[in-house]
Amino acid sequence: MSRAAIEQEPATPGMPAALFFAALAAVWGWLFYILTGEWEANEQYSHGWFIPLLAGWIFWQRWTTRPEAQPAAGALRAASYIVLLLLLLPSAAGILIAGAYPDWRLVLWGLGLAALVASMAITALAGGPAWVKHLSFAYFFALVAIPWPTGPERWLTRELSMFAAQLAAWILPMLGVAAMCHGTTIDVGTEVLGVDDACSGIRSFQSSIMAALFLGELFTLRWGYRALLVAVGLVAAYALNVLRMIILSVAVAEGGSAALDKLHDPAGFAILILTMGILWFFCWVLQKLPGSLQPPFITAAASARISRAPAYACFAVIAAIGLMVGGSEAWYSWKSMGVVRAPAWTVATNGAGGEAGDNPLGERVEEMLRYDRGFQRSWRDDGGRQWHLIYLEWKPSRMSLHYAQPHLPEQCQTMIGRQIVSKSVLRRADANGINISYNLYKIRAGADEFYLMYVVNDDRIGGQQMLFTGFGAGDRIRAVLAGRRNMGQRSMQLALVGEPDAAKAEEAMKSLLPQLVVPASGSQAQPAEN
Repeated sequence: MSRAAIEQEPATPGMPAALFFAALAAVWGWLFYILTGEWEANEQYSHGWFIPLLAGWIFWQRWTTRPEAQPAAGALRAASYIVLLLLLLPSAAGILIAGAYPDWRLVLWGLGLAALVASMAITALAGGPAWVKHLSFAYFFALVAIPWPTGPERWLTRELSMFAAQLAAWILPMLGVAAMCHGTTIDVGTEVLGVDDACSGIRSFQSSIMAALFLGELFTLRWGYRALLVAVGLVAAYALNVLRMIILSVAVAEGGSAALDKLHDPAGFAILILTMGILWFFCWVLQKLPGSLQPPFITAAASARISRAPAYACFAVIAAIGLMVGGSEAWYSWKSMGVVRAPAWTVATNGAGGEAGDNPLGERVEEMLRYDRGFQRSWRDDGGRQWHLIYLEWKPSRMSLHYAQPHLPEQCQTMIGRQIVSKSVLRRADANGINISYNLYKIRAGADEFYLMYVVNDDRIGGQQMLFTGFGAGDRIRAVLAGRRNMGQRSMQLALVGEPDAAKAEEAMKSLLPQLVVPASGSQAQPAEN
């Protein structure tokens, strides 16, 4: 069903309208460009690729049915200009930070809200409050492209994934499949559905919100019914995720990992299609209820003419964004002068535990983390203690931080039902002349506890001091001020099981580093690439 409109005279776009469109495109275009990193790196946000097209369609539909323009005057006009001026500094800071950390959700939301407010101010100057009310839904819809804040997202993903896994493990015995739940993993006896299989179904939450909001606009439902549609989409997505876990668990119990590889992607795609079908059906039902639809927008003949938008404001917005982006690029180019890339290091294949051989991490993990090189290794030392090592390497690129962050122990350990008991401050150690930065974790797995050394270093040094790229706010701000971006990442997780004393465990790990960490073949300090 499409929105009805009465237009007695076609609108003829002119230069003022083109400037208005160009200003909005500049405001949202750069934000969408920054967000492409999240859309590419995180499958749960891959729906973001559709947002610019859908938001553009919504805007155009509302543009063709816009009310008569009454450009802002007096206090509203002054307030609009003041708002645009006040947005300059935070927007410039956000663009600069996003140049190095395009995955910082707080910054992305700051830029998104700035784009929303700026768009509403420009719209007010062009057509007044009536235009703001009429066109703003397109701007709000565009915010769906921004990933959820990291803290709430991790909590929601962990809690809902664990509950879904527990529910699936409770239902599976009724189907004749013995199952036990460990965090977000399901043990079906012969195989275990890993975290990447068991929790990935929550990804459809974000896409269901997008679909519900778009269909509500397409069917012109009233706002209360649109909220109901969003709730239906979330419930449907969650219920289908549980069903997906059950299907995959049954398949794994009967056919092993080969069955999982065969059904994993089709099952996820089927959930998406079913969710969309359920939402469409509810829209079809809701539109038949009395009073469920918004009244058609009526465009009078006088308002069909495009009002002359404040050209200076539109020019200023376009120029300001260009200067912000150009200034950000100039900053990182200037700061990269004289900074060298650190000699690359790697994990020796013939080092500690090398005789046990290196094993791949699995196709699912490789798809999720997109590393350039990665493997795992397990062995026992002479004292009977169990060691486990995971090494991952990302070459310098705009996307390296996107892929490296999900492998933080806070993320991957808790998602498989383990508990972070403690985490040390950043510490340093030397391994064959290479300065290593690490955190020591104490982790509880059921009734057992073990220690884990997490090593992560970027590829650049200033002088002789290794610059550690942390993920905290302070670490990121320092990296921006130092002009560091597009850095390669190397991470190593070294776990020791069977040593209860923290000091002895850390000392054992540090003494093992020279056997593990070695300079990469042919590595030497080189000018940094920015």
